[in-house]
This record gives sequence, C-alpha cells and structure tokens, in this order.
Amino acid sequence: MAVCSAAVLSRIGVIGFSLFYWTTAFAIMFVGAVLSIALRVLGFPYQRVHMWVTAPLFAVSVPLSLTRLRVHVHPGFDSEQRSVFVQNHINLIDGMVASCVIPHAFSGLMNAWQFKLPIYGWMMSVSKGIAVDRSCSREETIRKLSEAAAERRRIGMSVLTFPEGHRTKDGTVQPFRRGVFLMARNANMPVVPIVVRGMYEVNRKGSLLFFPGREVDVFVGPQIDTRGLTDDEIPRFAEQVRQFTLHCFEHNTWPESVEGLEARLCGGENVHGDQTSRLA
Repeated sequence: MAVCSAAVLSRIGVIGFSLFYWTTAFAIMFVGAVLSIALRVLGFPYQRVHMWVTAPLFAVSVPLSLTRLRVHVHPGFDSEQRSVFVQNHINLIDGMVASCVIPHAFSGLMNAWQFKLPIYGWMMSVSKGIAVDRSCSREETIRKLSEAAAERRRIGMSVLTFPEGHRTKDGTVQPFRRGVFLMARNANMPVVPIVVRGMYEVNRKGSLLFFPGREVDVFVGPQIDTRGLTDDEIPRFAEQVRQFTLHCFEHNTWPESVEGLEARLCGGENVHGDQTSRLA
C-alpha cells in the first residue's frame, strides 16, 4: 500500500511539474517571438537578434526542465565555421538543446506546415527557418534547400537538421536520410554531428510528461567535409556520420575511428580529445 501511494504521489508530481514546464516554456517562447519580431522591425539583423534573444530564451527551456546538461566539445570543432549540424531527434526541445551548444546564429530545417503553428511558427519564421515543402519533387526540394542553406552560409548562419526525419519512438538512433547531406554538399558546408544521450528519459514522443532531475550528455563533433562527394557516395557518407553518432550515443565517448571519415575531418584532429563543460 505504501509503495502504491508513493507511486501515485510521484505520478502526480510529474504531471504537476509537466504542466508548469509547458506553461512556462510557451510563455518564454511567446516573449521571445514578440521581442525578436520587434527587433527585426527596428532593423536589427537576425544574426544579432538570435544571439541576443532567440538562442538565450530557447536555451533557458533546458535548465527549466531541471535537466543536468553535460556538453562535450570535440577538439576539431571550429566554433566560427558555419556548418550543417546533424542532430539525433528525440523530443520537442531538441532545438532548445541545440541553442545551448551551437555558438553562433543558426536556422532550423523543418516541415512547411510547422510555420503555421502559433508562437513556435512565428519564431521559426523570424529566425529564417528553412521550409521543407513536401508538395515539390525530390529534385526540386533538394535544389530549394541547397539554395536556402547557401544563403544562410553567405549571411553567416549555420543550419540545424534532424537527418532521421522524425522523433525516435524507442530511444534509438534511426537511419539517416540523405537529403540533408546532399543539401550540405551543394551549399559547400561541412556537417557537424550533435549527439544527445539521455533525453529520451526526460521526455519522449507521444507523451507530454517531463521527468526532472535527469542527466543528459551532448556531444558536439568536428566539422566533416562534404566537398567532392558524388550523389552515389552520399548514402555511405550519411551512414558513416550515423556510425559516429551511434558510438557517442551508445558508449558516451568519442569513437576511436569511423572508417572513411578521418580524411574528411576539417580540423585534422584525432578523435580522442575532449573539452567538456557542464551546464546546470
């Protein structure tokens, strides 16, 4: 009976915390959307608005969930190089996690219908998000995405993508689709793996519940060159990046090697080093 009572009280606590979290998080996003729009109307370039308002307010959503975030930065990562970041997709605050670890302005790659959502869609529109229009042919979609990514690079922004295409249903890393890698190559941008480990225990697809007090590790990998890749080589390249992601995800450390990637590491560093910071 005591065990049952404790379980019920724990469940009530999680529900109460989740209600608090969603209410507060949406309020923060609303404030961020209003401030971002106001600053853009006043003529400030979005790159500055991102660093002043969007990224800091998005990042607040992570400690707000009482998640203890540990960030591991690969020594080959160049914080000044604009890149296509490829992150495993777990839950609705993945973009907030990215805001904690990407050190410069970036835009997100997302489905076109998401721009119509209140508050969140406003933020994505203001933040130069890139829409994926499913009504176009695959070739036309890749062309438009590549042009948009190249334009983001030109104005000093990176692009955040989720190459699995959807949130994981079981906590594992799913196969990577090749589209974002074709986009990166065409836009002449390297890719950077972002590996999030432990976030599935905080919140998962199909549930609005947030479980506080969990520890989450985030690995920010090195820039991996995409130049010279042919269309036929892209699927293998995508799988190599996925294997890098899988190793960090499953072993909580950098891989000793991933066949084929070493020659493409832009920084020329080995994969044994680690610079770690802790975010409460």
